[in-house]
Amino acid sequence: MSTYILTSMFHNGFSDEIAELFQKKITQRERFVFVASEFEKHHKKTDNYFKFFLNMFEEKGIHFKEARVVDGRMTAKQAQAAVETADVVWLAGGNTTAEFAYFQKYGLIDVIKNHGGVVIGMSAGSINLADTAICTSDEYYDYLQIYQGIGCVRISIEPHFVMGEISNELLEVSEKYVIYGLCDDSVIVCEDENVEFYGEIYKIEKGKIEKV
Repeated sequence: MSTYILTSMFHNGFSDEIAELFQKKITQRERFVFVASEFEKHHKKTDNYFKFFLNMFEEKGIHFKEARVVDGRMTAKQAQAAVETADVVWLAGGNTTAEFAYFQKYGLIDVIKNHGGVVIGMSAGSINLADTAICTSDEYYDYLQIYQGIGCVRISIEPHFVMGEISNELLEVSEKYVIYGLCDDSVIVCEDENVEFYGEIYKIEKGKIEKV
């Protein structure tokens, strides 16, 4: 059974609650892969983020025998094999639509969708896991983009959500789509039809906001 974990950001490491959740969900710990959002540039930045998040697992006693980055330093075939054989796949944050384009270019969409282990999305990675990827205006784009995502989960999310800083754009798009505002340090777990919420999360629907 596949386990999909949607996250936003962890600035100060995993909380005890989130660490306990990962301890429970991540039972196979042979191989961990960090799938970059930018495959062909800024490799040093990618490597720094890889080490940053891997260290969060290490600090909570979750150790992997092998851990590696998946990006343009691999061929498409190598990238596909690395993701397919990993126990845990981490989809990085960053430029959401650029990340999705790289997933397409390197043939990773079906590999991710058919993965049988634990797939963790962070920010852009979480958005792209959805049936409907909703990418509101951000530092990368000054306009709303909605497209068919990887299709692993039915939940569309708005990462880094902060009550009191809600854009009219987000409220308007919620007239057509249900969106979950995922605050930093919070997690949504999807397994089959079961959905679990941890931390501060809000449901945004028809212009109304309700805490989950």
